[in-house]
Amino acid sequence: MSYLSERPGFLSVSVSGSGLSTMGHESKMIREKDVKFDGEDGSLEVTDIRIVWMKKPSRWGAVKKGALIGGAILGAAALASAGRGRGVGDALARGLSRGLAYAAIGVAISSWNQDSYYNKDKDGNTESIAIPVLAISNAQQTGNDLIVELKSGGHMRFSFRQKKVIPSVVANLTSAREQGKCPYCGARAGHAASCPNCGAPIDTGGAPTVGPAATGGGFCTNCGNPMDPGDRFCGKCGHRND
Repeated sequence: MSYLSERPGFLSVSVSGSGLSTMGHESKMIREKDVKFDGEDGSLEVTDIRIVWMKKPSRWGAVKKGALIGGAILGAAALASAGRGRGVGDALARGLSRGLAYAAIGVAISSWNQDSYYNKDKDGNTESIAIPVLAISNAQQTGNDLIVELKSGGHMRFSFRQKKVIPSVVANLTSAREQGKCPYCGARAGHAASCPNCGAPIDTGGAPTVGPAATGGGFCTNCGNPMDPGDRFCGKCGHRND
C-alpha cells in the first residue's frame, strides 16, 4: 500500500525493553523516562523523525495491543478531519465505515492538528503521542517544561523531572530539523512541499524555528503562560521576560 491508503508507521507507537521500537528508517537520539504529559507519567524519546511520548503502564513492558488498536481508530478520525473543519466523532464513523482508509493523509503534515498525533485506548485515554519533527514550528524550554509548538497552531507541553535534560532535547530537535527526513520513508526532504523520494505531502511552506523563542514573545520563562509579541511582562505572573 502507499502512504495514501495505510496508517503511517510514524504515528503508531510500540515499546520493548529498551524503550521505543523504532522504524527501519529512523534513529534514536535521546530518551528521558520521567516526563509528564497532561498530568500523566511517561517517557519521551526523540528520534531523527519524531517526538514520541509514551504513558507509563502499570508495569513497564510492551504497549497493550488494545491500546494500539484504539489509537489507530481515533488517529484515523483525527486525520480525516484535519484541515476540513469536521468533528472527530463524525470522522470516526466515516473512518470505520471505509475500513480505516487513510485517503485524508494527502493533506500536508504541517497542516495536521494536534489531535492527529494521539494514540488512545477504547475509553479515550491517551496511551502515546507521536509528533513528526517536520510538523513542529518551535520547541523551547520553560522552566521544567518543553513547549512544542505546531505549524498548524497550538502547542503541546511536556513536563520533565530533570529540567537539565531539556536543552539536549531541543538541540536534538534542531539537528533533526536540519536533516529534514521524511517521516514516511526517511529520505531527506528539507522544507519541501512533498518528499522527493516517495511524494508524500509534507509542508505547506515556511521553515520553522527550533530553539529559544524570540524576545518579547512565545511563553513566559517563569510560569509558561503564552505571551503576545511585544510583551515584556507576563500577564499572569508579572515576570519580566528579556
